[in-house]
Amino acid sequence: MSPARGLSLESDCMARTCTICSHPKLVNIDRQLLRGDMLNGIAHRFHVSPDAVGRHRRHMRTAMLKAQAASEKQDLVYGQTLIDEVKLIKADAERLQLEAEGRRDIRAALQAIRERVGIVELQAKLMGEIQTGNRSVTVNLQTISPEEALEYARDILELFSPAAAPQPELPMPLIEGETDISATGN
Repeated sequence: MSPARGLSLESDCMARTCTICSHPKLVNIDRQLLRGDMLNGIAHRFHVSPDAVGRHRRHMRTAMLKAQAASEKQDLVYGQTLIDEVKLIKADAERLQLEAEGRRDIRAALQAIRERVGIVELQAKLMGEIQTGNRSVTVNLQTISPEEALEYARDILELFSPAAAPQPELPMPLIEGETDISATGN
């Protein structure tokens, strides 16, 4: 294999510099790509090839995915920092509770216990284990005329009136006047 051929293969494997990234109107090109403009239209407006614009769009996606991953990593680091801080606060409250119990200071021990409960509650809220905030209820209303309202009220009254309730069957001996109503196997 000749050195010239090896050099050619090496240059084919090297990453190509994005010509759009160094274009003086990069921000405008990016804006139009993000808006979803057609590649050919963008290429024509900025006097570049549609292939270069397509490569740059792929480059943008990669850059955005890397930025998102970095942001998520920062969120994870921040989240872990918060968890570590809550653990320190919990440890302090536990230490203060034990000290108060050792001194037989019941008030201070109870206050430390309340603080520990509050810390656990805060941690559960932060972790999404306890729902906070207002809850909404949807009520569907139907507009009816006064006549329909009266008819509806009559139906409800009729439904719940004592006459509409099923009457329990009384045993025959009670109806005939016998006083023994115990259930016998007869």
